[in-house]
Formats: sequence, C-alpha cells, structure tokens
Amino acid sequence: MLLGQFRTTRCRPGLTSRPLLRFPQRPLLAATVLRPNPSAIPLVNIRGYHDEGAYGYRQPKPHGWTDYSESEIANRIEHSRLVRLINAFRDHGHKAAQLDPLGMAPNRVVPELDPARYGLHDMDEVISLKGLMYCPNPASPDNAPLAEASLKTIIQNLRRTYCDKIAFEFNHIPDTGERRWLNHLVESFDRKPFEPQQQRRIFELLARSEVFDHFMQKKFGQVKRYGLEGAESMMVALDQLFYHSNVQGIEGVVLCMAHRGRLNLLTDLLQLSPTVLFHKVKGNSEFPPNVPATGDVLSHLTNDPNLDYGTDTPLHVSMLPNPSHLEAVNPVAMGKARAKQLDRFNLLGGEAAAAGCSLGDRVMCVQLHGDAAFTGQGVVMETL
Repeated sequence: MLLGQFRTTRCRPGLTSRPLLRFPQRPLLAATVLRPNPSAIPLVNIRGYHDEGAYGYRQPKPHGWTDYSESEIANRIEHSRLVRLINAFRDHGHKAAQLDPLGMAPNRVVPELDPARYGLHDMDEVISLKGLMYCPNPASPDNAPLAEASLKTIIQNLRRTYCDKIAFEFNHIPDTGERRWLNHLVESFDRKPFEPQQQRRIFELLARSEVFDHFMQKKFGQVKRYGLEGAESMMVALDQLFYHSNVQGIEGVVLCMAHRGRLNLLTDLLQLSPTVLFHKVKGNSEFPPNVPATGDVLSHLTNDPNLDYGTDTPLHVSMLPNPSHLEAVNPVAMGKARAKQLDRFNLLGGEAAAAGCSLGDRVMCVQLHGDAAFTGQGVVMETL
C-alpha cells in the first residue's frame, strides 16, 4: 500500500533539500456512521443541558419573586429614608458583623448604619413594612412576618440579621427577584435555639474532630496531615448540608475538597476505617501486595459511603481524589455530578414528570475551596 510520496523542494545554494511527506487524503466517512440514531438515544442525553442552542447553558428555573407592586412602590416612596437605611444594612452590614468568637477584636463603627445619617430619630414610630423588609413575628406559630413595626424593632432585626455572628452580602445581584428572595430568606429566618439532641450532635462532631487531631499530632507528629484545628465547624456545616439535602430529595453528593481537614472528614462523616488510614499513615500502599502500584499520597484518600439520615433513600457521598491544591478536581466533580444526574433522570423515565423531578434534582455537587483559591484561581470561576 502506498502510504505517501516524497517531494524535494528547491533550495538556495548551500542549503540541503528537505523532503516533504505527503499522505493521500482519506475518504470521508459516510454521514450515517458519524450521526447516531436519534431513536436509540434519549432526548435528554442530547439536549438536557443545552438551551437556546448554547452548549452547557440551561435557562434558570422561574422563581416566584417578581418586582415590587404598585402599592409596595408607593410605600417605599413614602419611607424613602428608611429604604436607604435598610439598603445600607444589606450593603455594609457585614462590615460590623461579630465574627470574632473570643470577642478580642474591637467593634468596627460603620457610619452608613447610623439611623441619624438618614434623618431617622423617632424610634417609636410605627412603619408599614410592605415592600421594605421582613420582620418575623415571634408570636406567630408559622413565623409569619409583621405587617408593621416600630423603627426600633426594624433596626434590631436588621442588626440581628446582617451584623451578628453570620454576615451576608448579596445586594450586588442584578436580578430584583433573586435579591428579594434572599432578603426574605435571611430576614425571616427563625433563629430558634438548638434542641438538646442537636446540641449533642454538634458537640460530638466538634469533639471527635479535635480528639482526632490531637491523636494524630501525638502519634504521627512527623506526618503532613493538614489538620482541621480552628476550622472544626466544617464538620457541622457538612453534616447539616448532607442532612437537609437528603430530606429535600437529594440521593447523591459528589464532593471535592482541598487537603485541609480531609482526614477528619473521611474518618468521621465519610466512615473511612481508621485501620485503612493508619495503614496508609505508616507508609504502606492502599493496594494489595500483589498489585504493582505505589499508591497515592495520604491527603488524596477517598471514600464513598451511604449515609443514613432517617429518610427512605440513603445519601450516597462520593469524594473524589484531589490531585493538588490547584483546584483541578473542580471540573471533574462537575462532570461526574452531571453524569449522575443524567443517569438518575433516565432511570426514572416517564416517572420523572409524575414525581415532579427535573434534571439535576437528585444529585448535588459540593466543592470546598482552600486558601485563596475561590477568588484567586481561574479554574474556580470557569467552573462556576
């Protein structure tokens, strides 16, 4: 078979001719070979994630929060000075948040949060809250918002919402409906004290994480383990995230995270056997002796347990290996979550619509970022 032919080019004197290799052009494959049979592949696999002809684009789900009504706009105009104060708390309240658990940092004075700056002095004045903000009614069993409140109550709720132990900053979102939804979510949140059972659960997670770090430091002090000291609340946050997502119908979680706290999470919530961990800590491979492989580093261990949170379907959590702190695992986690979503949706078939299930309702991707990676690395923003 003739694979190619040589051709010699003309060169200037003193230069050696260089042969060029030409290959005969292959005939194009038939169109029927390149195009799959549409009837053999479900439509969701082709267009499920592609709206309006753009690859990877999906139209956002419609939400129930629209723009202000005429009566709400009229009330906002009547109390325009209070509107400026409320927006100031939503814009600058995070600057005065009490984020120091030891209370050693001095309280920051934020001039934008002073009511006198906007000409508001009468703290007993009762104002209609229609279209302004949401104040929960403590006397209401269903946490219904107050229709009107005094200026003192309004400021107390604003400080409790935006200047407490947790700060919020979302007023930069351009969509008015989304901002109103977030305003209602954080301002009407019912901050009831934890039940004794919840308090014990939180204490157990924090205590086990701290004991684990102390044990590892004492027994394996020379091993780089990326402990969770000072950030043990991550365990509680993930436990609550897993619980509430499972209650809301999530069946699978694809988790990727940095090195910090990985071993704590694996041996606690993700149920990795301590025997496996200590075997790896001592320098052994996670593969059997007859497998010609060296294994990965300690901070890349994974596990994929089924967590029982008391629902009909256990929550399957799949942690991916993290190749480095460069967040290269983020798009991999997104791709795996998308594949799982498509798989679950296709398995439901015609039952998906009857069950009120849309694409992406059963699998969730969770990404934990370390250091300054969230804002400092392009792969993070590209993944988002």
